[in-house]
Amino acid sequence: MKKTLIISGSNSELAIGVINNLLKKYEIVLIYHSKKPKFHNSLNITKIKHSIKDEVEDLYKKVKKKTKNIHGIIHFNGTHNFKTLKSFNKEDFSNTFEINCLTFIKLVKLSYFFNKIKSILTISSVSSKMGNKGISLYSSSKAALNNLVKSASLELAGKNIRVNNIILGHIERGMGKKTQNYLTREQLISLRNRHPLGFGKVEDLFYALDFLLDTKKSRWITGSELVLDGGYLA
Repeated sequence: MKKTLIISGSNSELAIGVINNLLKKYEIVLIYHSKKPKFHNSLNITKIKHSIKDEVEDLYKKVKKKTKNIHGIIHFNGTHNFKTLKSFNKEDFSNTFEINCLTFIKLVKLSYFFNKIKSILTISSVSSKMGNKGISLYSSSKAALNNLVKSASLELAGKNIRVNNIILGHIERGMGKKTQNYLTREQLISLRNRHPLGFGKVEDLFYALDFLLDTKKSRWITGSELVLDGGYLA
C-alpha cells in the first residue's frame, strides 16, 4: 500500500514535474487555492480546494474525509516579487509573506491533527542567503521561511516529525523559468555562470525530496537546510 503525501501549491511547472515523479511511489492529496491543477495521470491524486483565509480545522476536515494515513507534507507554495524597496507597498508585503510563509505555518498546524506524519518539507531559495536588487520581498520572505523551519523542527521533534528545507538554486522550470523573462541576455548569461554545474533539472529536486521523505535514509536529519544549487553559493 502506497503512503500518502499532502502537497500544497501544485500549479507551477516545477511542482507538476516533481509530483509526476512522486506519484510513482506515493498517493497524493493536492491542496490548491484557486486554479485547479491538472495532471495526465490523476489515478492516485485527490484534489482539495482550500482558501488561504480558511481555518486549519476546515482543511483538516476536508483531508480526513479522504485519508488519515499521511506520511509527509510538502510545502510548494511560493510567489515572486520584483519590486524594489522604494516601490513595493503594504499589500505587496502582505501577499508575499502570506503565500511564502503563512501557508507553511498552516501546514505545520495541520500536522498536529495526524499521528503518522514523519516529514515536513519546504522549498526556499539561494536568494534567502544574500542581498539582491529588486527582489527584497521575495528574499526576505524566504529567509523568514528558513527560520520557521528551524523553529518548527524543534517544536515537532516531540512528535517525531522531521522538518527540513531545500535551498534551491535556479531551475529551468516553474518560477525559475518565469524569472528569466525579467532578465536581459547578459543577466541570464551571468546567472548561468554563477551556477558552476549549470541550471538544475526537475529530477534534481525530486531526488532531494525523495531522500528527505525516506524515514530510514534521513531518520536523523531535522531543522536542516539542504543546499541544492549547482554550486551557486560556493
